[in-house]
Amino acid sequence: MKLITSESMQKLEKRLVESYRIPTQLLMENAGRNIVEKIEGIGMEKSWKQVAVICGPGNNGGDGLVIARHLNLRYPSLPITIFLAGNPERLKNDSALNYEICQRIGIPIQRVFPENPLGFEPGTLIIDSLFGTGLSKNVEGIFQVVIDAINEAKQSMIIAVDVPSGIDATWGKIMGRAVKAHHTITLGMIKRGLVVAPAREYCGTIHLADIGIPFDREPGIVPQEGFLITPDFIRPFLPEKAFLSNKISTGVVMIVAGSPAMTGAGLLTCQAAYRSGAGMVIWATNPQLAPLVKTSIPEVVSTILSDNKNSFQWEYLPHHADEICKAILQRKCRSIAIGPGLGSSWSSKYFIEKVIEKSPVKGVIDADALNAIAVNREFWKNRLQGWILTPHEGEMGRLLNRSASSIAENRIAASCALSQYFNCITVLKGPGTIVVSPQGEIAINPTGNPNLATAGSGDVLTGIIASLLAQGRSPFISAVTGVFLHGLTADLYQKQSPQLLASDLASYLPYAIKVVKNCEYRLPIVDRD
Repeated sequence: MKLITSESMQKLEKRLVESYRIPTQLLMENAGRNIVEKIEGIGMEKSWKQVAVICGPGNNGGDGLVIARHLNLRYPSLPITIFLAGNPERLKNDSALNYEICQRIGIPIQRVFPENPLGFEPGTLIIDSLFGTGLSKNVEGIFQVVIDAINEAKQSMIIAVDVPSGIDATWGKIMGRAVKAHHTITLGMIKRGLVVAPAREYCGTIHLADIGIPFDREPGIVPQEGFLITPDFIRPFLPEKAFLSNKISTGVVMIVAGSPAMTGAGLLTCQAAYRSGAGMVIWATNPQLAPLVKTSIPEVVSTILSDNKNSFQWEYLPHHADEICKAILQRKCRSIAIGPGLGSSWSSKYFIEKVIEKSPVKGVIDADALNAIAVNREFWKNRLQGWILTPHEGEMGRLLNRSASSIAENRIAASCALSQYFNCITVLKGPGTIVVSPQGEIAINPTGNPNLATAGSGDVLTGIIASLLAQGRSPFISAVTGVFLHGLTADLYQKQSPQLLASDLASYLPYAIKVVKNCEYRLPIVDRD
């Protein structure tokens, strides 16, 4: 499902309008009329006490004026009021024309002033048409007051036109204040910023409305600025074992994870790799831990590393890197997962660097391995081609030498920066997980819920992606498919239990794969009808 930035959408509209000689007045009419049809399907079955159409001074406000007019025609007995935030004398072109039409029809229009604040009685249908995709600075003044009033409305439904007012439609940033809508009816194409955090929380269910521009006739000029991952996209890449396959041809994964204090990290990574289709999972571990692994996951094949001499507690040491690289070749591993639960000692960091530098196969770098790279980030610049990095915002902040809060403000830009700096695939975990390639491919994941905020969840994701990579998928496709399945598993599990353990996530993974294979899942975030 292709996504577009607000800037490209504006340029594309202008180009196609000029090419097909479509009057802008017709576009505004199409937008308003088709939005009303969407509104009827969303919430007009309820008996609203009133409808409040909040209009701003730009073209988005003009769309709101058309919406008010069509609602008035279809529901003449329903009280409809237009609230205009701005001077009507400053309305231009199509917006000014539709303002005059609404006046002539007799739809009540109320100017919004600081001394005349808005207030909505319970049971109001609120149409947010204050700002569109062109917002470029933080909301302030009367517009901030209007947005606060919309969000404070009780027992009401809020429907945003194109984007919730206050949202940066390209990057998903909150421009000081933003309307928190129950539904967003976006125009023409889905704007990229609507499906990423933090904006995603403000959009509710996203609906797509036609505006009369034949985008499908000009596919070559529609820019690829990201896509929303869908079941149809990942279905061809799901685990599938051929009739003549064996455990080696199906894919062998090397796991480098865990420590005496965090054994579970390695166990979860191994379990997830098997559950997502790997033919064999090798865990490079120590002589003391190997017997315990067998009792938990007997299918795991252990590569026993040399014991630590003159050491009270076993840990991965630099010389173990050579042993692991040798085992990768002997066992015919096709991917590696490194990082979960390794610890943060200096010897572990040096060991991690040696494994990544010498490994004959690429794979997933997570958790403590990410922190090891961050310590020596300049050394690794442009040296991680083919690797998949899976940080959360705090880890990405360390990798980019920025604060975690700055990462959260613009997750897409930060992900692109990381991929460019290290020449790697980036998976920025969190709400609306983002996958970015060094070539600029951007994928946004629509699955997942807050129950994934639990210890071990990231270890499971690492195992899934490493498994898909071992099965022959490209690094980008492995990451995209892995994050979708990871989030979907949590969504499906939530239907039967409000609480989720990471071990539940790994165990439930085959069910999520089955649901996608059988075409039994539709994205809840987007209504495509």
